[in-house]
Amino acid sequence: MKLMIKPLGMTLALGLLILGGKAQADGQLMVMPARSTIEGQQTRTVQVSNLGDTPLYLKIDLARIENPGETPERKTNLGDITAPEMMANPAKLTLGPGQKRDINLVALKAPAKETLYRLYIVPISSIKIVGEERHDKISAPLTFGVAYGVLVHHLPVSGTQFHSWTHQCTADGLQLTATGTVHSRFSQLQATPAGSMSAEQKVFPGVPLIFQAKTLKGNADGQPFDVRCP
Repeated sequence: MKLMIKPLGMTLALGLLILGGKAQADGQLMVMPARSTIEGQQTRTVQVSNLGDTPLYLKIDLARIENPGETPERKTNLGDITAPEMMANPAKLTLGPGQKRDINLVALKAPAKETLYRLYIVPISSIKIVGEERHDKISAPLTFGVAYGVLVHHLPVSGTQFHSWTHQCTADGLQLTATGTVHSRFSQLQATPAGSMSAEQKVFPGVPLIFQAKTLKGNADGQPFDVRCP
């Protein structure tokens, strides 16, 4: 599985070489897995490894995705959430050459519906700002412009997970809405009139998907369907 990489919009981009799941910064960073699923109040780990021969300094951030399945993603930083249901620790890591460490994903509360997060692992470096006098030297963090964005699915406890969906004819088109506690998967989709759309879609609770179509058929959660609008 390829690791998904997302830009964080930093003020200074030094550029990372992305190749085969490895990023070249001060060292060579590998992150595994690229995607993680947590049920209820489970704890999972994401492993980071330094395959290079110089130290790596990492900053770890967790953000909740507010519109899963849509592009671009809208995210809320964990620090801006009043009652977070998930956390990641530690917030910073130092990896020497050849070292591996675990980042802990800790579920604080079981969600009522599937919630998605991105765990950002950002290589940083240290720079020195030198004044006229030797004692004016200070260190400040320098953030690279590209980070690993591990996708995290936080699911309700297994006994409360179920798939359900409905459709609605709107002024904007045919709308699919996931009414279950986890996402519904639509495959082999065919729309009339045909448009530029993927044959597979995931619809997440709270994030309806609208097609510019009058009819839509395919499979939903493994079952065939055919819906129409007047």
